[in-house]
Amino acid sequence: MMRRFVLPGRGTSTLEIDYETDLNEQQLAVVTCGSGPKIVIAGAGSGKTRTLTYRVAHLLERGVPPAGILLVTFTNKAAREMLGRVEQLTGLSRHRLWGGTFHSVCARMLRRHAGLLGYTDSFSILDERDQRDLLKLCITDLDVPVKQRRFPSAKVLAGIFSLQANTRQPLEELLSERYIQFIEWLETVRKISDRYASRKQAANAMDYDDLLQRWLEVLKDNKQIRDRYREQFDHILVDEYQDTNIVQAEIVEIMTGAKKGVNLMVVGDDSQSIYAFRGANYDNILQFPKRNKTTEVFRLETNYRSTPQILHLTNASIEHNKEQHKKVLRAERADGMLPALIPCSCPEQEAEFVAERILQLRDEGVALSDIAVLYRAHSHRLSVETTLLRYDIPYEVRGGLRFFQQAHIKDLVAYLRLVENPRDEVAFRRVLLLQPGIGNVTANRIWNAVTPQTSEGDALVGTFENMDIAGLLPSKARACWPEFVKTIREIHAFREDPETAISIVLDSGYREYILAKFDNSESRIEDLQQLAIFAGQYDSLNKLLEELLLLGELYGQEVGSNRQTNDDEPPIVLSTVHQAKGLEWHSVFIICLLEGFFPSQRSLDEPGGEEEERRIFYVATTRSREELYLSYPIIRAGGYGASVVQQPSRFLQELPETLYETWHLEEEPNGATNRNGGASQDFDPNIDPIWDDNEPLGEPWLTD
Repeated sequence: MMRRFVLPGRGTSTLEIDYETDLNEQQLAVVTCGSGPKIVIAGAGSGKTRTLTYRVAHLLERGVPPAGILLVTFTNKAAREMLGRVEQLTGLSRHRLWGGTFHSVCARMLRRHAGLLGYTDSFSILDERDQRDLLKLCITDLDVPVKQRRFPSAKVLAGIFSLQANTRQPLEELLSERYIQFIEWLETVRKISDRYASRKQAANAMDYDDLLQRWLEVLKDNKQIRDRYREQFDHILVDEYQDTNIVQAEIVEIMTGAKKGVNLMVVGDDSQSIYAFRGANYDNILQFPKRNKTTEVFRLETNYRSTPQILHLTNASIEHNKEQHKKVLRAERADGMLPALIPCSCPEQEAEFVAERILQLRDEGVALSDIAVLYRAHSHRLSVETTLLRYDIPYEVRGGLRFFQQAHIKDLVAYLRLVENPRDEVAFRRVLLLQPGIGNVTANRIWNAVTPQTSEGDALVGTFENMDIAGLLPSKARACWPEFVKTIREIHAFREDPETAISIVLDSGYREYILAKFDNSESRIEDLQQLAIFAGQYDSLNKLLEELLLLGELYGQEVGSNRQTNDDEPPIVLSTVHQAKGLEWHSVFIICLLEGFFPSQRSLDEPGGEEEERRIFYVATTRSREELYLSYPIIRAGGYGASVVQQPSRFLQELPETLYETWHLEEEPNGATNRNGGASQDFDPNIDPIWDDNEPLGEPWLTD
């Protein structure tokens, strides 16, 4: 027996939306435009979300049925926000609209047609952890020698397969270009990929990339289904189009193909296309008007976030990119202070400036949570992070761990701790478990056998050499054991030279371990190289380890009650520029603006790399509402006691001097802390500067 229950339709809002009052002229043109392919170039802070939601509301008012509108976003948060705003504007339940991320929309459609692919409609969706677990089973199935140092971990394999899916690069080409350390395993990796695909099918499961790939497969292979959705969706709107990959762009084009893109609107900012490393294809947004010949181009250029002074600098920077949709951001805000350029003598002075200025801003009433320090790569933050800890300024690292909490940092420091204190069981076990062929059982045996006979680092080496450790090891660990003992011996020999000791660990095979285990291996190696340079300030392992302990989370617990987020004082944010996209703060510090750092040398070596790096700089500068600080150290430690004079970033050198104010840093006598002074904007000619305004930006000079 069945009963029908009809929910009352909410219909559209009885409230009339005053579009002309609520929107600016450029936004109104987008919201009320007619049919045809449209591209909306929406500059940073220009009200893109507002424009999209009003566009949907306007379509509903014009009589377009809710089921005829498809709104695609890139994050669940953005989808909820947009659909919620549409509901508020129109009174129409968000559940009656087709909207969500690419993955959620494709999953919804695949549930209806899974049988065409040999799946049931109850197929599972694998998250990242599930994906790694299934890949481990595939590795076991194929009896792959995973204990060999250079074989990629399941996490790295997942990253390789995902990038291959999003870029459609042949596996051999992808490994050659981005994962050259694994090229010797090409055929094995290919077999794992095939096995992974068959295991997913057998398990009635798809991973995130499959949701896109398999839906595209259904569209390509089934004309009836293609026509059905082309007929259903009168209007397709795609947000953040600059971040789409090849697969996503093809899905959109196929779903609008019958109408030749007549009612497709893509929205995005080509100047914020910064995810090529994930497979995003910049040409999708750049070439959209060429692929759709009748495209009407709209621009949203009124910025509601930043002051005119910040936008003048931003516009001047991004205009150096040749491959772009031209636009000029205009401020709605009143005038503010000029962005500040701060040349610093060294990274430590740069970090001290950041900390001192943050404290001044707090005294001026700016909440710490409304301040951010941005950088191109996590390894650039070390000096700032250690200085914030010394100043007891609470902070959080967006999208990551604190520097000394990271696994690779703890691994390396464990080697140093073991040499300094052989009875440090945590360090002992951590180091042993990094060795090929050694698991928990073997580590326990070695610990129980060695510890009673060891008290000093040299005794540890002697114990390793004199005891029959080989008898405690499984066969696959015996070949590598002498190399491990050699590493411990060499670290002990350089106890008075921490920088060299760290380099010994890296060169002992830990570098290869990182390359095989982590998908962001190059970034982690850079972290360790920066740690080695940092260690060069200390003349013994003991002093270095004492300092690291005082700096906080190294042994698993924070030192000092104020070093974590607390309710009384929300923390400032430390973040890479990529993690900061879409966010904003009152004051933003962009640090380490040096050639080879920002822009990244690795990116400069890639086709189109300089322009993408400049787009990253654009994203960084547009995060600030009121105050923007651009800093760089003139001299950085180059390793083994050497100091290297650095060149300021080209992104600074190409800026007109009228767009920023140079702040000259002065040291107070006897190292007194200046809590009321900070940057001297009235330069005292009696004090030797570290910077000469008469010299070009790229050629600083130093006093003796």
